[in-house]
Amino acid sequence: MSTAFIRKRSKNYIVYLEYLDKKTNKKKQKNMGSYPLKRDASKRLNEVKEEIYNDELLVPNEMVLEDYILDFLEKYKINLSITTYKVYTRICKKYIIPLLGDIKLCEIKPIHVQDYVDDLLDLLTPQTIKVHLNVLNLSLKRAYRLKLIKENPVQFVEVPKNRKYKNEIYNAEDMQKLLEKCYGTSMELPIVLAGGLGLRISEILGLTWNNVDFSDFTITIDKITVRNDGEVILKDPKTESSIRTISAPKEVILMLKQLKKDRLAAKLRGEKSHRELIFYDKNLNPVAPDVLSKKFRLFLKDNNLKHIRFHDLRHSHVTLLIDAKVPIKVISERVGHSNINTTLNIYSHALKEMDQEASDKISSTLFNKDRKMS
Repeated sequence: MSTAFIRKRSKNYIVYLEYLDKKTNKKKQKNMGSYPLKRDASKRLNEVKEEIYNDELLVPNEMVLEDYILDFLEKYKINLSITTYKVYTRICKKYIIPLLGDIKLCEIKPIHVQDYVDDLLDLLTPQTIKVHLNVLNLSLKRAYRLKLIKENPVQFVEVPKNRKYKNEIYNAEDMQKLLEKCYGTSMELPIVLAGGLGLRISEILGLTWNNVDFSDFTITIDKITVRNDGEVILKDPKTESSIRTISAPKEVILMLKQLKKDRLAAKLRGEKSHRELIFYDKNLNPVAPDVLSKKFRLFLKDNNLKHIRFHDLRHSHVTLLIDAKVPIKVISERVGHSNINTTLNIYSHALKEMDQEASDKISSTLFNKDRKMS
């Protein structure tokens, strides 16, 4: 089977096609174009891969989904982050292939995918199942474009609805109690950053000292932590909107300033510390989100506090902002949503309560309660 890849030579990016010479039975490489910019080379690489699909995929009548989807992922991984590619591959091998892999590609129907979704509803959350559907949709959409199938069956499938987010938050009183309990502990700063700024857990753990502007009282979010083959690494956020600079309460900046002073004093005493990371483990490595989530869960249990997920501190933050009448557009940009509709959809319950409150205020302002109804 032929493959295509990019290799940098001097200042240019060259797209190569590697194929098996039928006469010599040896692999050969062919230059398919040289480009000064990597994005142009990537574009050409995708074109070459499309040609490989057209020329070398098995006859559609004989191809089963297992062969197609693994081949698709291998060729599509240039468009995915390392972690996303591994998640997609794991989903394929653990779920999609065992349940759908033996169906011929040309015979796959909406009912097959719908049954797949229905079977997983008792095992996985709707949000996770949507990731499975995204893998199937990406692969089968390309199969449709290449005329390997007559239609993409995923488009006809009933997508499971996410559980409505409600009541899994801390109100202002809960947050104040939480802050009192965590004061002076190792959990204080992470909790403050999540509940006070609305940062995601991976964004908190990806913070470095150069992200903090002590004079302007702002924090820039431009990295997150993820697991990669057992190692915790820093990487760019998933979306451009997640990269942002936000104003921080002076109390938060002062906490960070004090921590930096304490780190410097510890270093002068000969203690080891990370030069850049704000949060790190005993081996000076970045911390994984699941590690902090577990610590938070135990912290709540030990202090007899209402159980919520660490991520729910972010939801609590947004709900408090909504209650404080902060404009939705400002909230959306602060928390790094891709658009305002995302914020409106996630926090529809809080906005509905505000709408009812507005109605009640109009009622008390414009209408005399003692006035008799005619």
